[in-house]
Amino acid sequence: MTKNQAQRTKTDNIPFAKLSATGNDFILFDNRQPLFSGDETAFFRGICARQTGVGADGILLIENSESADFSMRYFNADGRESEMCGNGARAAAYYAFLHGIAPQHCRFSVQGVPYEALVEGTSVSLLMHAPSNLRLQPGALESTDFEEGGMGDLGVPHYVLFAENAGGVDVEKTGKFYCEHAFFQPRRTNVNFITINALNELEIRTYERGVDAETLACGTGAVVSAFVVHKTRGLPFPITLKARGGTLTVAIDEASGRPWLHGEVRLPFRGEIDRGNF
Repeated sequence: MTKNQAQRTKTDNIPFAKLSATGNDFILFDNRQPLFSGDETAFFRGICARQTGVGADGILLIENSESADFSMRYFNADGRESEMCGNGARAAAYYAFLHGIAPQHCRFSVQGVPYEALVEGTSVSLLMHAPSNLRLQPGALESTDFEEGGMGDLGVPHYVLFAENAGGVDVEKTGKFYCEHAFFQPRRTNVNFITINALNELEIRTYERGVDAETLACGTGAVVSAFVVHKTRGLPFPITLKARGGTLTVAIDEASGRPWLHGEVRLPFRGEIDRGNF
């Protein structure tokens, strides 16, 4: 190996982990010794591409924190940094515990907002915050095919629609319509379609902005939807949500009144990315 080849290997071959949190998949980089500034939009977008990159719903960066076990940054599949990702935060906590970065019950921050997580095997619970700006039936609906539930913000905005059969919804078409709707500009919104089944469980499908497609699950969407259903239908916590990627549960912490988001996390593989190919 030549000196130039050795130097290229050192700088261009970047280790990563691929994690799946109830079907939401992420590429995670340990950025405690900085590899990325966060301005690598094209690179992040390229490696999230399903056919030509690694493929993921988003990027997770674990970074140092002076006040917590670590901090997390999240970037959507379009390469742009986003305020929060519930399932991404659960995945980051799982990785941090497995690699000795944080204890089983860890504390971390996302854009300065504090969170806690508890790792128990492959089950990871995230202590979140109640949705802000929660509004029921805000008046954005333009179709008789759905019933308007509400909207709320958990770092990222969400709109909730009741569907007679969530499984039959054209999520790509209808989700994109409301994501881009004038009512939700300039931030746009994630769109959640929910059905309450005979067991009082929620069937949920989500169109995520930034991914600009349906994802197999959405943690913040699950929490906002659970609060909307609790307010409009009186369904008590804990509330179980069946997403295409698996089951999520939203419960209320007795001490703080804040919601816990429970679900599974897996680490299916690790690898190296040749940065020179992107």
